[in-house]
Order: sequence, then structure tokens, then C-alpha cells
Amino acid sequence: MIKTGLDGKTIIVTGANHGIGAAVANAFAREGARVFVTYLRQSPELYGETNATIEQATVPGRAYYCREIGKSSEHVVNDILSLGGECMSCEADLSDPDTIPTLFDMAEDRWGAVDVIINNAAIDIPDTFLPQLVLDKDPYFIEEYHLTPMTAHTHDAHFHVNSRVVALMMAEYARRHIAYGSRWGRIINITTDGARCHPSNVSYAASKFAIESYTRSAATELGPYGITVNAISPGAVQTGWMPVELENELAATYPLRRVGKPEDIAKAVIFFASDQAEWITGQVLQVGGGNRM
Repeated sequence: MIKTGLDGKTIIVTGANHGIGAAVANAFAREGARVFVTYLRQSPELYGETNATIEQATVPGRAYYCREIGKSSEHVVNDILSLGGECMSCEADLSDPDTIPTLFDMAEDRWGAVDVIINNAAIDIPDTFLPQLVLDKDPYFIEEYHLTPMTAHTHDAHFHVNSRVVALMMAEYARRHIAYGSRWGRIINITTDGARCHPSNVSYAASKFAIESYTRSAATELGPYGITVNAISPGAVQTGWMPVELENELAATYPLRRVGKPEDIAKAVIFFASDQAEWITGQVLQVGGGNRM
């Protein structure tokens, strides 16, 4: 058995009420870490659904995904506690900068200094540079999600959460880590393998690409203080958003002939956080069944 060195470490995982975040939180708990999960229930109206329609959703697709992102973290906390692990949670709007120091305070009050942060929280509302005149003829992204022309609102909504939150979380973590004189730390950011170019999802992709730049800069600046900073770039992961037909189509194009599971990403996160990765920093790891090489 590989010893990860994570037993007793304090971890913050953002966006952990479903999907990748929930799998990551569970994986850390299995390594003996103490896990603080944050989440924000998103309204189904973001994707044109209602509470009535999502309650009836039983198969992956837009309605089902809206049900997933609207969950609390109660089931995640209960799963970890049932394993004998330690877990606490907080619903928080991370786009409010004042929230971030409060989260660290909460974790420290319970367990002491935070050792690892996983920046996973994100928002994804597909937008495009194409005008409404064109979208009137073809209004959907992957035939499920309504496309909208790029506006200041769609741009800012993505960057406020997907990149600014990551930057502020890293800055707060670094400030405390250095002030406490700590010499061991891990930051792991979740991006996407569509970050370089993602037509019909342009603001999401660009906001994620910014994370990769932040990752490399932070790795350079924080390395002397014992902090490694890396990013994971997932391929398509089935977190409930892909209709089965799309999942099968994508799987046929992947060298490993399947799309990802949240646990696939969680395993990579644990590696970057572990002692085995102590001399790896500033890297963006493609975890996508060979979709990007």
C-alpha cells in the first residue's frame, strides 16, 4: 500500500456537493484527512429548468444535472462520517470575496491550519460569439443546454467564480501558510481539457484557461515556502450532464473508450496531494482517457 501522508491533514474542497468535488472529498476522507467541503446550490432556472421538472429526472441530461447541482452537501458529509472520517460543510457564495477568509477561519477553528486546498467550484453557462440571429436557427449546446450570445454578464459570471475565486483562495492560503511558518502545503486546481479552445462555451473555457496561468505563477512564487501548486485538466466526466447518447458518442472517440468518472479525477487529486508528488509543481495534468495528449 502506498502511504500518501495525508492522514490527519486538513483539506478544503470547494464545489463538493456533487460530481468531482464530492468524489474528491470522499477520497481524502479515505486517506484519513479531515475534510471541509463548500458548496452553493445553483438554481435550475440557470439552465431553463424548474424544480418540478428536475424532481422527475432519472437519467443524465440537463434536468438531471440541475438536480445534482441543486443538492446540499448533506449526503457527502454523511458518507464521510459513516466511514469514521471527519467532515464539516458550509454553503457559501465564493464570488463574494469576504466569504473566503471566513471559510479558512472556520476550518482553523475546528482543526487548525489548512494543509491542502482543492479549487473545484465552477459555473458553466454556455455562451458564444455568434449573434442571436444565428442562434435562432441552432440554439443549443450539445442539443441540451441553451446557448446565449456573449455579454458582460456571461463573461463576468464565469470569471468571478471560475478564476477569481481560485486566485483569492490561493492568495488567502499562501498568506496564512507563510505567516504560520508552515513548510508543507498543496494547492490543486481543477481546469478543463477544453480550456485552450471551446467553441460554444467560450467564457467557461477562457476562465478555466486563466487557472492554468495562475497555477504556474503560484507554483513559482510559493515553491520556496514548501507549497506545490498543480492543476488537473479533466476530459469529459459524467457528472450527470451528458445524455447517454452523447456519452456513448464521446466514449467512441477516446483512446480508452469511455468518458471519465468523478473518481478518476479524485485519484489524480490524491496523487498531487500526496508525498509521492512532493517534487512536482507547476504542472497541468491531462486526465481524460487520452482525449488530449
